[in-house]
Amino acid sequence: MLIRLLSTLSDGETVRAARLYAAAGWTGEGGDCSFVRAAVAGSFLAAGAFEGEQLVGMGRVLSDGCSDAYIQDVVVDPGFRGRGIGGRIVMFLVGELQARGVDWIALVGEPGTENFYARLGFERKDGFVLWKWNGSREE
Repeated sequence: MLIRLLSTLSDGETVRAARLYAAAGWTGEGGDCSFVRAAVAGSFLAAGAFEGEQLVGMGRVLSDGCSDAYIQDVVVDPGFRGRGIGGRIVMFLVGELQARGVDWIALVGEPGTENFYARLGFERKDGFVLWKWNGSREE
């Protein structure tokens, strides 16, 4: 299993990445995943896990490149889960961030991923609330 940085996705990798997003429930099966290539290209860092030439997992980072970073979209093909690939992707990204001097690293995990991220050294930050813009504002 090779984990490496991704700066762009080939056409085949884009198709595989779209399938990973769909398998995670982030898009509908056959849904529009045209954003995936742009999301990877626009990320501060992105990493892919490869079995041979096949992309079987990925994750990416949003960051200012000097202080704060947010890991997101960590996903592994269902047929490859349970092998430590997701953890290796996360720790690969953490290592790349630390090598660049970024020391405040956070993420938002889906329900049920608490133990996974805790084992990797992340801690829950009680007292903080996730906010997502809802498309409107009160005046």
